[in-house]
Amino acid sequence: MSTDVFIDELSRRLSQLDSLATKPNSIIGYPRPSADQARAQQPPAKESAVLFPIFKRFGQWHTVFIKRPSGDGVHSDQLSFPGGRLELNETHKQAALRETHEEIGVAVANWQLLGELSTLYIPPSHFVVQPFVACCFEEPVFHPNPAEVDRLIEFPLEALLQPGLVKRKPILVKTFNRTFDSGYFDIDGHVLWGATAIMVQEFRSLFDFHD
Repeated sequence: MSTDVFIDELSRRLSQLDSLATKPNSIIGYPRPSADQARAQQPPAKESAVLFPIFKRFGQWHTVFIKRPSGDGVHSDQLSFPGGRLELNETHKQAALRETHEEIGVAVANWQLLGELSTLYIPPSHFVVQPFVACCFEEPVFHPNPAEVDRLIEFPLEALLQPGLVKRKPILVKTFNRTFDSGYFDIDGHVLWGATAIMVQEFRSLFDFHD
């Protein structure tokens, strides 16, 4: 499949997300309210957005994950996509692009939005997050912000679009002080789980990979 054909097909599938992603997400480790339910809570969930970045490296499509620095934060040491909280009068799209620039150093203008994944509630941090899938048609040069990024992990999309990638194990959710049987991905020896893994699994489901 050629580069342009893949991007066109991905855009088409994203536009038909509701009809294509029909199977339960096998990554979810514990029940969570919907985004609308979280927004109706008191206090309401905070709004955030992330970018699922797609770019070419060595002639192949890749994505990149951020490993958050160690610390006391809810999501410290975890893998994630670039993103963060909305600022005043900012849209989800604007926040996703701004945060991506701030965290990995790629200019807003370099990204072409292809579509959205499902809005997701993250209970430990009480955030609703809107994921956007975006493509950079030139090989990006990353400049990670050391205050927010411990390291970057570039990963080929071809390796994500394979059957049998979902693994399972007990994972401790510190906020709840409980261990849940959770699906996860092995990303170069790192455990990708939680909200980012849910996004990745939904992306995979667009191409009929459900396990």
